[in-house]
Amino acid sequence: MRKRYIIFLFLATLTSSCMYGSYPSGYPSGGGQQYPSGSQQAPDDTYPNTGNQRGSSRSADPGVTVNSIRLTRDYTILNLTFTNKNQPQTNRNGQPGGQEYIEFDPAGQLVAANGARKFGFIKAEGIPLKSAKPRITANGQRIPEGINTLPGDKVTFTLYFERLDKGLENFDLFECNDYDQIICWNVYNLYVNNPADQVVYAPPVTPTPVPSKPSPTKKPTTLPQTSGESGGEIATPKPDVPKAKPIPAPAPVLTMVGVSGVVSDAKNKRPITATIDYQLSSSKQAIDSVQSFASTGAYRMSLMKGQVYTYIASARGYQSSSGVLDLSKLAGGQKLTRDITLTPLAVGDKVTLKNIYFEMSKSDLLSASYAELDQLVAMMQGNPNMTIRLEGHTDIIGDHDKNLQLSRDRVISCQRYLVQKGIDIDRIQTIGYGDTRPILTKGTDEERKVNRRVEFVILTI
Repeated sequence: MRKRYIIFLFLATLTSSCMYGSYPSGYPSGGGQQYPSGSQQAPDDTYPNTGNQRGSSRSADPGVTVNSIRLTRDYTILNLTFTNKNQPQTNRNGQPGGQEYIEFDPAGQLVAANGARKFGFIKAEGIPLKSAKPRITANGQRIPEGINTLPGDKVTFTLYFERLDKGLENFDLFECNDYDQIICWNVYNLYVNNPADQVVYAPPVTPTPVPSKPSPTKKPTTLPQTSGESGGEIATPKPDVPKAKPIPAPAPVLTMVGVSGVVSDAKNKRPITATIDYQLSSSKQAIDSVQSFASTGAYRMSLMKGQVYTYIASARGYQSSSGVLDLSKLAGGQKLTRDITLTPLAVGDKVTLKNIYFEMSKSDLLSASYAELDQLVAMMQGNPNMTIRLEGHTDIIGDHDKNLQLSRDRVISCQRYLVQKGIDIDRIQTIGYGDTRPILTKGTDEERKVNRRVEFVILTI
């Protein structure tokens, strides 16, 4: 028999082991993501999900199922159902037990492209939103304010997010870093049919010459005979035939967008020679790279209109920086300016990896972490003498020894990823501090999320 209020402390123990940004472990979602029977047909600009062709989704909570996923021109729409699977029970006061409070955190988002693309929450129907200023008990625990469900109750609701880039078909719903609320809506390995636009190149058209019409021939003119000359007819020369005006060639179809900017030092604003690797958001392979000029820091590149690109800018002696170039609403021939600033590196600097995600209470990296770690890979590749120390931290709640071991295992997972990308293991030290170096020792679970983190310290450059 499961009673959340009784095991709340046990759940808190589990969550304390999760670093900032960690995904909880999942369970089978129990259902295919298809339109419910009797649902209204999607409009023409909607790409309905046709099932989990690429694998089964899994939810952080066994009571959560995904009914449908739809894409419209503006939204990614998820329809979910929560079922309170607790057994009916009565507490000591004769009141019904096994209750679950449900609500959705508007900070939730969809994560795709191995963490390189995130799509924000817009609105919800059928479920209340988590308050920005929740009620807190005297001991710092949050009082749930959502819908109260009893065992067997079902609640179906709809979530609207920004539309996925075309070509992105696999993604995760990420709503909570840990069990800081009773129900967590994290769902992983979601799939929706979302084909990329076909790229069609239109070569310039060479005009076909049009023959001109011949001018009418004039009759020769007869002049009077003059003295000293023999009589006869004198023919005047034929007049010049006017040239036909050339037909202008049709305007070429512009398919490229010019992207340019300046790469500079974040502190002194001086220009930097940097390498900018870019790729389509839906691709795992870099398309190409450009370099900025040493004297000006300027760079230029031509990218296909209607697409979304991600990039990583790296330079020797600087932290790498990533970003997004959204050309989905730009027409061919237009220009986009994107300036990039890079932060200089120094021995002893400590940098927090903000987007590292693990399974709940485990050391297994999730794919949403790859984009953040790829920046570190680019930085170490651009600085071949650079060595670092990865440091892992947990929250202050939970078993000290377990927290310590989990923090060690997690930084080793990060080290393993870097080594698989070609970084020498001798350049990466690891250490786990567990709960011994918290940023905050007081406050709510939400405020103490900053304690769960992975950092790296620069040892040499």
